[in-house]
Amino acid sequence: MSLDRRYIVAPVHKSMQLLDALVSAKGTMTLSDLAASTALPKTTAFRYLYTLRASGFVSYDERTERYAIGPRVAVPAPLPMCAERIRAIAQPAMLRLQRQFNETVNLGLREGGEIIYIDMIGSSRLLHAEARIGSRDPLHSTALGKAILQTLGAAEIDRILPRSMAARTPHTITSRADFLADISRSAARRYALDMEENELGARCVAAAITAPNGDGPQAAISISGPTQLMTDTTLARIGRVLALTAGSIDLSAALR
Repeated sequence: MSLDRRYIVAPVHKSMQLLDALVSAKGTMTLSDLAASTALPKTTAFRYLYTLRASGFVSYDERTERYAIGPRVAVPAPLPMCAERIRAIAQPAMLRLQRQFNETVNLGLREGGEIIYIDMIGSSRLLHAEARIGSRDPLHSTALGKAILQTLGAAEIDRILPRSMAARTPHTITSRADFLADISRSAARRYALDMEENELGARCVAAAITAPNGDGPQAAISISGPTQLMTDTTLARIGRVLALTAGSIDLSAALR
């Protein structure tokens, strides 16, 4: 059956074409690439992409100035090739942590300025929304991202952090000076915190999994839960256990 074009809303139709281009690309695209692939003026494409970003259907890396499909899209971006090996190595420790604390345990990898969730074991309570495997969040708003950043040198952190750190919630740290001070505290205690900075109503604590000799994938493990249960005392207790657990995970096999 052919559709009556009188009822097609042109801006919505063009927005879906932009989204389709990103899904088909199976990777990231620049504004110029997207405008050319949909025959849209760059200014128009930018406005549609900005709206899609606000709705969670498109993500944007300010450092590389490239777009990707967002967390609201059912088709996730491909996981890094090493993800399956890292998941297999880390999963026994993740299961022990979930049994000990009965909160959601997450495993993430850094890719550019984002954290990719490559595995998770949920809490039996399910009191808050959880990320999905394959979904991505900014490094600066997540405990996973902060845990990885605190293992890097100052020059590398400065290169990775976007000039403008977007606020995911009213609690997100967006000042570079305040963020670097938070990273320094994370390094001192060997675990990082997300105090409702990525998702309202949820707190998270994470520790980095350091690869041998500093080579290989940059990974971290975290435990997240509802704010009312993740008190300061609980976060500190979990953080100490996480730091020890993350230090015991050997990623040597993932590098082969």
